[in-house]
Amino acid sequence: MRHQRVAVTVLLLFAGCTEQEMNRHLIEQLLTCSVCLDRYTKPKLLPCQHTFCQEPCLSGLADRAGQKVKCPECRTVHRIPQEGVAGFPNNRTILGFLEIPMEQISSLTTHRTLACAACGLKEELAMCHHCQEKLCHSCNSVHRERLRLDLRGLVCQLRRSLPKLSAVLGVLEQKTASLQENGELVRAEISHSVECLIAELREREQVLTLQSERLVHSALRDLQRRQEDLEVGLATVSSHCDCVDSSLADDLNLPGTILWQLHKQSEELINHVRELEKPGEEPPEVLRFVPGTVLYSNVVNFGSVSWAAKDAIPSQILSSDLSRRLGVHSSFPSISSMPTSIEVCSPMSISNLSSILARPATNILTPRTQARQRLNTPDSQSLVIELLDTGNHLLGFRLKGQDLLLHYQEKGSMKCKIGSKGSDLGYFTWPRGVAVMPEGHLVVADSSNHRVQIFDRRGHFVRSFGSYGSGEGEFDCLAGVAVSDRGWIVTADRYNHRLQLFDSRGRFVRLFGREGACPGHLSYPWGVAVDRSGLIYVCDKDNHRLQLFSLDGHFVRTFGCHGNGAGRLDQPHYVAVGPGNQVVVSDSGNHRLQVFDGAGGFVRTFGCEGTGLGQLKYPRGVAVDHDGNILVGDSGNNRVQLFRPDGTFLQAFGCWGTGDGQLKGLEGVAFRGGDIVVSDRENHRIQVF
Repeated sequence: MRHQRVAVTVLLLFAGCTEQEMNRHLIEQLLTCSVCLDRYTKPKLLPCQHTFCQEPCLSGLADRAGQKVKCPECRTVHRIPQEGVAGFPNNRTILGFLEIPMEQISSLTTHRTLACAACGLKEELAMCHHCQEKLCHSCNSVHRERLRLDLRGLVCQLRRSLPKLSAVLGVLEQKTASLQENGELVRAEISHSVECLIAELREREQVLTLQSERLVHSALRDLQRRQEDLEVGLATVSSHCDCVDSSLADDLNLPGTILWQLHKQSEELINHVRELEKPGEEPPEVLRFVPGTVLYSNVVNFGSVSWAAKDAIPSQILSSDLSRRLGVHSSFPSISSMPTSIEVCSPMSISNLSSILARPATNILTPRTQARQRLNTPDSQSLVIELLDTGNHLLGFRLKGQDLLLHYQEKGSMKCKIGSKGSDLGYFTWPRGVAVMPEGHLVVADSSNHRVQIFDRRGHFVRSFGSYGSGEGEFDCLAGVAVSDRGWIVTADRYNHRLQLFDSRGRFVRLFGREGACPGHLSYPWGVAVDRSGLIYVCDKDNHRLQLFSLDGHFVRTFGCHGNGAGRLDQPHYVAVGPGNQVVVSDSGNHRLQVFDGAGGFVRTFGCEGTGLGQLKYPRGVAVDHDGNILVGDSGNNRVQLFRPDGTFLQAFGCWGTGDGQLKGLEGVAFRGGDIVVSDRENHRIQVF
């Protein structure tokens, strides 16, 4: 149909038709059925978005025996509704056009001839996007040439700034090395002092060591962030200059819109470069340890770790004995270039460390890590299992309260990644849901490979089950996956509109559910969860609700309906059940999380659409730990966010990309001991943080 209209347009142009006549003819073509070649009567819209008359066109095309109709435009076969061809929706747009008289639709506006803003001549004008003036062709050419000269000057100014940025980057690298050396020295002194005291000071030693590590790590992250900003600035400026040079050399008649955009970008980059060129203005500072004198009566006040000017360091820290033991000798004075701030020497307890040691919500990748990514980019056809640190994969992980929050605030560095794109065992194609078995094995819904894969705690492949189809144990693009306390695996068989249960070995147990909107029926089920009593919670996505089933497949109840008010849902994707049987749902279409009680009563909602901390865009996977903290995969922002049980923001990490710790369209998330497991869907892998 589209090609016919294009051909008619060309014929009308060659025939010398006026623009008004041509528009009238094209609108008439739009309102003409491609089957009967007459104006639409009762236009019906097929699922493929093509429109035809109800009678006699669609009725004549319908296969009454098979209850199907094939679209004559795209040849797609559609199922006829129970009420027949009349059950297809009306095309309200076409109906609206049919009700408007053709004289009103085809009325055209005439253009007035305006005067050029430069020379005053009345002729055809063009808008300059630089100064928002209308100019004639000759004046516009002169104006664009002037703009090109300005643009070349800006690029030259940017190129002159590159050596300055490189010099500032070198200074930051030196400061980073000195800070690391300083931190090592202070940690060694803390350990030496604590070892000279009685056994009651051992707990204090851990507090001081943790305090110093957090301070050094925080300062390192600030330096690394500035270093990365400079690296990105260098790359951006260089890329922009090359792009402008190439554009100006290849096309001497660039449109004014593009020239103005390049000009504006160049000015913005110059302002950004001026900010990057500013060196750190902080006075030099070093970390110091001050030993206390109270041993027995007030052990908790023994010592502190803080920033201090170098000349304020106690002389005993630099004693020849300590320097000899640590092997530093003359290397320590090199830290004179370190930044300083106001000295803080008051003792701190574990309970108030969070406000001081809180980490910014960002995923930091050091230049060394980035270089490793560039040199060791995995081949897309091979399985990738990279273990960076597996020492904390403990099922007995039971930190609580403030200690657990501090543990989560350290998240952001990838510990291991599993898989790459492919269909062989151990490979993924669009992995979605993830869950953890009682023994710590990881269960992954390998969606587009139509199977479930299981990996052990070190990321090694254990087993796989399932294949494409609609029979028992077969899947059609499964989504969510959950594990019961008994080790049963529950899967959401998305396009088959059902749930399937398997034992821990992957052997089929039962299936239940079918397509529909009635209680117990499903429409594209997505996330699933199982509570301690064995009830299965499933996100009935296109029915905008949650449904509960028993493990034997019997329908229990449903809650939620379509909308954006409290307790209403818009395409819920994932669900998790936490302590006290609180149910957390990712209300994806409303860009928020909602919390319900076990009976479906609304408790609270938090999050809103946006890119700021605590804001969400199309949230996907959710998980709840043993202390009630909530983990969510912020899919639209390509990051993971953590919230306290009351919904207040705690931490965020991750960014868009393909490198370690970077994410593209994440889906399912899960807690495994002290680790966070993320399904990195578009990178076809699982990452553990």
